[in-house]
Amino acid sequence: MSFGLEGLDGLFAAGGLACGSLHEVVSGESRDAGALSGFALALLARVMSARSGAVLWVQDPLAGREAGLLHGPGLLRFGIDPARLIAVRPRRTEELLWAMEEGTRASVLAAVVGEVQGAQKALDLTATRRLLLRAQVSGVPVFLVRHGAAFEPTAALTRWCVSPERSQAPALLRAGPHEAVGRAAWNVELTRNRDGRSGRLDLEWRHAERRFAAPARSVALVSGAGLRSDSAPDDGAVLAGAEPTGRRVDFPAAG
Repeated sequence: MSFGLEGLDGLFAAGGLACGSLHEVVSGESRDAGALSGFALALLARVMSARSGAVLWVQDPLAGREAGLLHGPGLLRFGIDPARLIAVRPRRTEELLWAMEEGTRASVLAAVVGEVQGAQKALDLTATRRLLLRAQVSGVPVFLVRHGAAFEPTAALTRWCVSPERSQAPALLRAGPHEAVGRAAWNVELTRNRDGRSGRLDLEWRHAERRFAAPARSVALVSGAGLRSDSAPDDGAVLAGAEPTGRRVDFPAAG
C-alpha cells in the first residue's frame, strides 16, 4: 500500500506498507487520543482505497470511554465511508482478541482494527504473534491502536508512535469563505520497521485526496476580509509581504 508520499514510501523495502501483516499505532499519553485516532483512520483510508470489503473495528470499552466512539459524519469528512465499518465493542480484552483473530481469518475484509486503552495483560507478545501469523495467511492488514502504551512488547511488523503537531494555516481560496481549521497534522516516529528503516517526520492528511503530505507552505490570513471573496491566488503563490512557512522533514540515511 502506497502512502502517496515518496519520502514515506521510501522507508520501506517494498515501497509501501505490507498489507498482510500486523501494524501498531501507539501513543505515549492518553491525552493524545485525538491525534492517534486521526492517524490510524488516515492509514485505514489508504487501505480502504486499495482494498474492497468492510473494515472490522473492535474497540474495548475503556478505549471508548477515554478516546470516544466512531462518529459517522466525522468519518465522512475525514475521507472514510462509515457504511463500510463494522463496529464491535467487547466487554473484555480476551473477547477483543478473539474478535480480531476471527476477523483476520476472513479474507473478504478490507482490514481489521483493534483499539485498546493502556497496557493490557492479555495483549502480550504471544497474542500479537498470533495476529501477525493470521494476517500473513489471509492477507488482511491488521492495525492495533494502543492509547497510552508506546513501549509494550509486540510482534508487529511496524510500530508508529504518534503525537499531535500544529496545523499549518489553511491556504486562502480565490472565491468563497475558506475553512478556518487547517489540515490534520501529526509528528510520527516509526520506531519499529522490520521491512525497512525507522524514521521521524511530520505529516499532514489531505482527506479529499486520501493521501499523506509533508506540511505545505501557507500564507498569512488577511484580517477584516469577512465573507468577501479572497483575492489571494490559489496556485500556491505567497501574498506580498507574507513570509512562507514550512516544516522540515528529516529522513535518516540508509545503513
